[in-house]
Amino acid sequence: MRALVLLAAFGGCVDIADQGTPWEDASTMTGPMAPELGPAPSRRAEPGCKLRIASWNVHKVPDAADLVAHLKIPSAIADADVILMQESSAYAGEPMSRSAQIAEAVGMTWAHQPVRDLGDGGVQGNAILSRFPLENVAVKKLPYIEQPYHAQPRGAIAADVVVGDKRVRVVSVHLDVRISITDRVRQLDPAVIDLDERAVIGGDFNTAPWTWVEALVPLTSSEAVIGMKQAELLDDYMKSRDFTGNIPADANTFQVPGFGMRLDNLYSRAMPVTASGVEHLDGSDHWPIWIDLDLCN
Repeated sequence: MRALVLLAAFGGCVDIADQGTPWEDASTMTGPMAPELGPAPSRRAEPGCKLRIASWNVHKVPDAADLVAHLKIPSAIADADVILMQESSAYAGEPMSRSAQIAEAVGMTWAHQPVRDLGDGGVQGNAILSRFPLENVAVKKLPYIEQPYHAQPRGAIAADVVVGDKRVRVVSVHLDVRISITDRVRQLDPAVIDLDERAVIGGDFNTAPWTWVEALVPLTSSEAVIGMKQAELLDDYMKSRDFTGNIPADANTFQVPGFGMRLDNLYSRAMPVTASGVEHLDGSDHWPIWIDLDLCN
């Protein structure tokens, strides 16, 4: 309720140039921005009650082999059944996206969504990697928010993770940086509404702990509007949609020194979460995060 009241009272919105697109069946899309879908996982996990889901902004994956090496180090992320990725890239001179290169190296299947042109022969987007089959993969463009500097298209990719006779709808998203909490909710909401009851949405929500003026100037510390910590307010909004945030608002998921903040989160609905955490694993400027779901209760 606090989030909804503040959203109604707080201005500073920037123009939303379009409202995005409906969910589109990834298997029917063609062209350079069509999603890339992998085969069945080569090291399929045995269905059980626990499902570990991780989320990691991999910051363009400058070196897929290096990130694979980090994923093979014993860690909570190495044991993940599903990894939601953001800022994963694909290049015309390579046979498959770097999401696919990583997934193939660790025996997972994948679904990769191109979102924006990097301008250097590459395309950046979101991805879902899984040790279980993925079905009903769909993608959508999120509302495009006009900004005076470095405006970018944003997207979301969703899939059913099939764990034996159970299914969990998962969504990977990446939101804009320099926008108010009002616009952040407006950009995210189309990816949240109408999801299955049992669902997880995660990614880089870019909930920096300050308010942006005209998408350019951050108001920090005493200049910021009291009670406008974006991570807490986004948690309130997700709670209004019956999702539980599993990484505390005061956690640090951004590993650049001097800029500790929770930019990333995993939100779950209708499934008990038995454990969660932030893994201090190198390979990106974000720390990966994870949750364990109990699918049997």
